[in-house]
Amino acid sequence: MDTSTYILKIGHDLPFDQLVDLYNSVGWFAYTTEEQRPKLQEAIRNSTYVVTMWSGEKMVGLARCISDDVSICYLQDILIHPEHQRHGIGRKLLSHCIKRFAHVRMQVLLTDDEERQKKFYESLGYKNTKDLKQMPLNAFVQITGRELE
Repeated sequence: MDTSTYILKIGHDLPFDQLVDLYNSVGWFAYTTEEQRPKLQEAIRNSTYVVTMWSGEKMVGLARCISDDVSICYLQDILIHPEHQRHGIGRKLLSHCIKRFAHVRMQVLLTDDEERQKKFYESLGYKNTKDLKQMPLNAFVQITGRELE
């Protein structure tokens, strides 16, 4: 199946039950507990750009960005329902984000240390900061409630 069988939509007004189902489908339960659900809804609403992919009436993919629309764009979430992965949906959603923020100086994302994710993002032009030679950068992160080592 290719992405031509899916419908791409842009906007923040999403059916919340489907949003929760999508996050749960990829195991991102920290976003979907009863306590966190209002925060997830607010996070979506406060995002600069939200793009989703649909199979019929079912939301099967989402990407969202936070940006000042000048110097930085941060890709916060990109998730694809497991039944619809490896169909080009992630590439299409991320390409939409990249195109929307092409004028922005820096596009940033943080991701898990999985080889498949590394290859995916590199195929779209992203570079791991630890591999940069001409413009060395460091990425620093702090996560509330987590001790990082």
